[in-house]
Amino acid sequence: MTRPAVVLAVGEGHRHGNVEFLARSQDTPYFNLGIVTLQPGQGIERHVHVDEDDSFLVLEGTLSVTLGDREVAAGPGTFVLVPSGTPHEFRNESGGEVRFLNVHAPGGFDRRIGLAG
Repeated sequence: MTRPAVVLAVGEGHRHGNVEFLARSQDTPYFNLGIVTLQPGQGIERHVHVDEDDSFLVLEGTLSVTLGDREVAAGPGTFVLVPSGTPHEFRNESGGEVRFLNVHAPGGFDRRIGLAG
């Protein structure tokens, strides 16, 4: 069965909180792609994805990422791949906005956080 192509202009993604999903599980089972915006002080506490890889490509600002016991200050252009089973957290400790692309593979993350298909 052929799936339809997805083309979205800026701002046309599907919003869930501070995430704009560009590729959802209903679009492809292989991955979810979103743009995440964090204001100063925002972040996600330490967690683990058992069945999926999580990755970040920082577009603007500096994202503070903890990978196990390793701390990383990820500036614009920095890519971080978090393999499944790796404890991690991320936060915006800067004074400005942080924006990053976020890919979860395989797909399904959008559904787990409550984005309706």
